[in-house]
Amino acid sequence: MPNTTAPNPNHTNAPSRDTAADNATLTFDNWGYRHASRKHFAVRGLSLTIEAGQRVLLLGASGIGKSTILEGAAGLLGGDSQTVTADDGTTSQLDADGGVTEGRVLIDGTPVQQAHGRVGLVLQDPDAQAIFQRLGDNVAFGPENLNVPRDETWQRVARSLDAVGMTGVQLHRSVMHLSGGQMQRLALAGALAMRPGVLLLDEPTANLDPNGVEQIVDAVRGVLDRYHSTMVLVEHRAGPWIDMIDRVVVLGLETDDMQRARVAQTGDEDEVDRSGFRRTVVVADGTPDDVFRNPDLDFAELGIWVPAKYRRPGDEITRIHTADEPAYSARTGNGQVVLTTDDLAIGRAGKPIAEHIDLAFSSGQITALVGMNGAGKSTLSLTLAGLLEPVSGRVRASAELAAGADGDDPFAWKSTELASRISYVFQNPEHQFARGSVLEEVMLGPLRTGCDEEEAERRARELLTRFNLIQYAKANPYTLSGGEKRRLTVAASLAAAPRVLILDEPTFGQDRRTWMQIVTLIHSLRGDGVSIIVVTHDRELVTALGARLVELVPADTAGEWKTRGAAGANGVPAGTPQVVPVSAVNERTEAPKPSSRSKVIASMNPAFRLIGAMLASLPLLLSLDWVSASVALGLEAVILMAVGFTPWRIVKSTWPVWIGAPGSALAVLLYGKSGGATWWQWGMIHVTDRSAELALATAVRILAIGIPTIITVLGIDATDLADAFSQKLRLPDRFVYGGLAGMRLFSVLQDDWSALTASRRSRGLGDDNKFKAFFPQAFALLVLSIRRSTTLATAMEARGFGGDGPRSHARVSETHARDWVFLAVCLAIPVVALVCAGLAGTFAFLGGN
Repeated sequence: MPNTTAPNPNHTNAPSRDTAADNATLTFDNWGYRHASRKHFAVRGLSLTIEAGQRVLLLGASGIGKSTILEGAAGLLGGDSQTVTADDGTTSQLDADGGVTEGRVLIDGTPVQQAHGRVGLVLQDPDAQAIFQRLGDNVAFGPENLNVPRDETWQRVARSLDAVGMTGVQLHRSVMHLSGGQMQRLALAGALAMRPGVLLLDEPTANLDPNGVEQIVDAVRGVLDRYHSTMVLVEHRAGPWIDMIDRVVVLGLETDDMQRARVAQTGDEDEVDRSGFRRTVVVADGTPDDVFRNPDLDFAELGIWVPAKYRRPGDEITRIHTADEPAYSARTGNGQVVLTTDDLAIGRAGKPIAEHIDLAFSSGQITALVGMNGAGKSTLSLTLAGLLEPVSGRVRASAELAAGADGDDPFAWKSTELASRISYVFQNPEHQFARGSVLEEVMLGPLRTGCDEEEAERRARELLTRFNLIQYAKANPYTLSGGEKRRLTVAASLAAAPRVLILDEPTFGQDRRTWMQIVTLIHSLRGDGVSIIVVTHDRELVTALGARLVELVPADTAGEWKTRGAAGANGVPAGTPQVVPVSAVNERTEAPKPSSRSKVIASMNPAFRLIGAMLASLPLLLSLDWVSASVALGLEAVILMAVGFTPWRIVKSTWPVWIGAPGSALAVLLYGKSGGATWWQWGMIHVTDRSAELALATAVRILAIGIPTIITVLGIDATDLADAFSQKLRLPDRFVYGGLAGMRLFSVLQDDWSALTASRRSRGLGDDNKFKAFFPQAFALLVLSIRRSTTLATAMEARGFGGDGPRSHARVSETHARDWVFLAVCLAIPVVALVCAGLAGTFAFLGGN
């Protein structure tokens, strides 16, 4: 185990300080914010007061600025700003990022930037909010920043994870092995652990299954009942929350009449008809009964989902029919099978999570893959799409679908063969963008599958018109709104005329208006004979589509779920689903990752291991001779074998130096210093006694320096190392943990790279020359990295990081006598080696004579 420890979460020797939070009043005083490089304000002129302890639901159409409002309330916008005075005498604040702030946000009358730790925020993107590699460390981060004592921190971690339905999940489990829904629960657990006075939730259940939604709602209710925190919730689907809400605020933009009336008062005629100057106004404000029973509000036009208890005729979601829909059922299709699975086992890294899957998919059929978060829906869909290799069994394309391709296994097809047959629309649209304009993005598929440019453009323009995107033909795809990006990815996938279309969470984060557009779109595709597979947890989407259900459920409850499906219980639409048993999500375990193959080295403090590696290697650079190098290498081999390494394990763990050493030695042999007898000379090549001696010394010295460095450092956990730097070396926390978050982001970007690679294969770009394909993919990764870095910095600030006060440490970085002995041994190796070289007369300072 690493020499950095966390106490047992159930340890209760110290008295708990888990007392009621100090709830607060949140005030927006004529507040507005314009993001850097944007022409218009996201929010402007907002005046709103939320009293301490209120539970407020904030509603409004997509793009109204709700997420911006929450970030402003969390104090994440407008920091380190300077006052700017406009020509008309009005003032605003220009922040370090180039954003412009107007007005104020106050917490109990104090500017929010000075109310450190009193506001907790859960953002929309849960993956970008994971700061550390280990699950438990992420939940502990907020309390650490608030200087909560260690014992209490781990008590909060355990209670918060229990509250969000992650009971029993190992604290050392890597966040890389969590599903999107689990990551969302983890983000909420991290905010709940802070016990904030104001809790801000930005669509916290948008990507959760029904059971997960219920658990999150209950968790938040429990926290609010116990600590009486003020809550502001942004959520399109407010039904599950409505019983705990005491106030609903509906936002909109001022109308032309409202704007003209305001201009008449101010006399600033320049503001008329400038949309960037339209104020954000409160359209409705009151109790849920007052707002949702108001007959004057057109909720459909506002894009607002009406909770079930308040729905009026026409609000209910039923099976939706479209004019161009075929006569056959969406559940069955036309009976022409295009894709089947034969005894399929799915999983990653060769470890199955579900086996013996036998499914068939027909043309014109809509299939909904449903199940709890983490069950394996995306894993199954990626396997069906030929983007993930089966663990065993196979996916088989029909003869018609495979016509002209190399075999009937989609995973074995070339990228261009796949693009014209099976298209995959990823949950994150930005994973799919590969061209600089919207038109080129849609033309890509036809061009890659053999169309000439004229036909590709005709098809692209037709699809853009159909998807109401033709006005953005010359725009960069990254500049579109979230809903527009989603429609663009579907249009681009359809352009290659696939027979199978797989959509991963197509309604994620959509308001009612854009949701209806997606439903209509899917129905129209069915009319084209496309077999559509939808990965979703959206029960109303399944109802509206009349889709056939394939349910991924824990193996021990498969029979029970068949009964539920037949009865239409627990929100599952009636009609028996085809059940796919999978391993239980929270019971999927992973062994703690050892920090070294040697128990002795693993027990050392991470910082001491790093320092020891430098002590063992750097002094050897003083002399380039074979005696000191050989002595050092011999001592290292003896010591490493004494602490548990076999010779083969040493070679296997340090293979790069065994490749580099001979190559470097050969270069020195051929082009090294002259001296002694000449062995061979040809042009610039001159092999002599001296060059041979230096070549031997070089090879052995590379081994002597590289082996202890790699073995000593290999396996160190980044979080443990950061704790050691902070607690033992007293390095600044902002520097240490900021760097650690960057390392975590790097692992996320590795997943992004894999997703980009898969999406390019799906779009017909996977057969390109690797060098040619690298640069556009690298640019896409750069864009994603910038966006993720910004979100990560925001998430860290939202957890109270970067304040001026002291912070605690949830993990103890320990040192013992053995750590100092380790350093002494590491230093002794080069000292003994260099003394031996001196006694032998071979010491050569920096390789000199």
